Amino acid sequence: MAEVPAAEVPQAEKDELFCVYATMILKDSELDLSEENINTLIKAAGGSIEPFFPSLFAKMLQGKDLDSMLKFGGGGGGGPAAAGPAAGAAGAGGAAEKKEEKKVEEEEEEEDMDFDLFG
Repeated sequence: MAEVPAAEVPQAEKDELFCVYATMILKDSELDLSEENINTLIKAAGGSIEPFFPSLFAKMLQGKDLDSMLKFGGGGGGGPAAAGPAAGAAGAGGAAEKKEEKKVEEEEEEEDMDFDLFG
């Protein structure tokens, strides 16, 4: 989204972002994730969205463990983060070894192939 000016973002994406941000604010404030609260927060922020979005988000989140969803994190982010000092560095060592093993395996698989695109 940062690569696109706000004026060029489709309205449906803006509506979804309003609901997502409102939901995270409500969760952080330990308030009920209801359609009414989502609408109230969006209106307080000066936003206006399609009326079905807050209802959709409220129903989608009913009975879900939002804490685990937020702790899980997103996939496919940027490069690896630098490990913190001491304790963080010890845990990061094993993960780095696994990544290196996978990389070596991929290279070996590529070498085994007898396919030449240009010849």
